[in-house]
Amino acid sequence: MSAVVTSIVAAVSAFAAMATFLLYLHFGRRSDLAVAREEALALAETRRQVIADLQERLRALEEEQRRSQTDCALRIRELQAALDETRAEARDEAYRTQHFYAAALAELLNDLRTDLERTPPAVESALAQIRRLLAGERPAA
Repeated sequence: MSAVVTSIVAAVSAFAAMATFLLYLHFGRRSDLAVAREEALALAETRRQVIADLQERLRALEEEQRRSQTDCALRIRELQAALDETRAEARDEAYRTQHFYAAALAELLNDLRTDLERTPPAVESALAQIRRLLAGERPAA
């Protein structure tokens, strides 16, 4: 009987070892699935946070761009006004310069006429004035 008992104990031990191995595989696989599920959930949460951060950053950048465009439009208007003012000043200055030279020419012509209308005419004085002008001397302001 000892051979039968030994065989039965060996068979029960083998069956217990096999059952333990199968249970180990079953529960080990289940825990791997639970770990994989937890990792997937953690990854999904991280992805959600990244998307929320990116959306917030996009909103901030859009607001900054709107402010920048408003500032640029204001600056363009200011520069256009300054340009218009500068053009008006340049036109006014050109008019004043033209008026000054016209007045100087009129004064010069009056002096020449006076010199030539004298009795006897002061031709030398008139010619001297003409020579000074041809030599490049400008009338005094």
